[in-house]
Amino acid sequence: MKNFKKLAFTLLSSVLIFSILPIFPLIAGETDVIKIGYTAPFTGAAAEYGNNGWRGILMALEDINKEGISIEGKQYKIGIAKYDSVCTPDEGAENVAKMISEDKVVAILGDHCSTVCSAIAPLCDKYRIPGITIECALDSVTNPGHEFYFRMRPTVKMMIPAVMPKIFKAFDARTAAFLVINDGYGDLFTETAVNELEWRDVRTVAVEKFERGSTSFREQLERIGDAKPDIVFYVGTASEGASLLTQAKLMGLMHRTVFIGSEEMGEMELLMRTGQDVVEGTYAISLWGKVPPDFTNRIKKSFNKPMHYANIFGYDAMHVLVRAIKSAQSLDPVKIKDALKKTDYKALEGHIRFKNFNGYKNQSKFTPSMVRWENGKRVHLDIFLDWEE
Repeated sequence: MKNFKKLAFTLLSSVLIFSILPIFPLIAGETDVIKIGYTAPFTGAAAEYGNNGWRGILMALEDINKEGISIEGKQYKIGIAKYDSVCTPDEGAENVAKMISEDKVVAILGDHCSTVCSAIAPLCDKYRIPGITIECALDSVTNPGHEFYFRMRPTVKMMIPAVMPKIFKAFDARTAAFLVINDGYGDLFTETAVNELEWRDVRTVAVEKFERGSTSFREQLERIGDAKPDIVFYVGTASEGASLLTQAKLMGLMHRTVFIGSEEMGEMELLMRTGQDVVEGTYAISLWGKVPPDFTNRIKKSFNKPMHYANIFGYDAMHVLVRAIKSAQSLDPVKIKDALKKTDYKALEGHIRFKNFNGYKNQSKFTPSMVRWENGKRVHLDIFLDWEE
């Protein structure tokens, strides 16, 4: 049965490899295809991130494949080898092996889950093929980093020190609690934030954890309620955040406590899962504040879905990678990697430049933001310091 499932998955994946070609028809003999791999969670608790990243990639491909790209006078279009990682490291690593050995990709996009990124980054070095994570936040992905693996967004350890001073100036908090997913992402968020709190004399009164896919948070919330924190930081997927906030509201915890979520909690996905009354007055640290209205309209028109940060990350990552291929004027993965290192591109999410600094390799950074839910809308708040300040 296991072998049958693997065969079925392989056959499905083979279909998905050229799933974009009906959208961008190619004429045999006139245009060749450059294959790029994409590994992401399309099923499971983190499926919203892979599916939204894929929509962003499709938007970028629509732009790119209208004219195609020219490499040493030969015209190409882009095809995608698309695989489901289910947010598990073993699946992600297996996906990368298939992309390289079977699909012959020249570069890889993905994953969205930090544990998967940590597994595939060394494979990019091993096979000497460039990869760009769509959104993984775990610090170890690029610190100490890998020669062939790149990240556009800031890490958790980079973001928290940038945003924390403004958070506590805005809310004048003296105590804080954490309710976070029990993995490397949740642990790093908590560790970094607690360190920032300590030297500001903000006392951490509770740290509670939950397993991925949890739907009941009552016991953790009861303990947090007994500790009476001024602020609760909560970290997880939007589905977990929706259940958590719904139960917190029913328990009356929001009357005196400010809830500040990780970047996942500033997306319309959260609102759709909870309703306006539940999210009203809550906050989220965010990697994007505003995007051009025409991009939001394109997402709505093309997919009948609201904007999600993974749309932006997928769109930007594809453009960054294709710009590197154009700049390299080569399909040699090593030359594409070298071109990526020279990236200087103002993307939707921010100014993308890959640098080596403070122990990081191939790491970019841009200004974080914050959002507040007001009357069912995601309100962007300009309260954080720019990286340059």
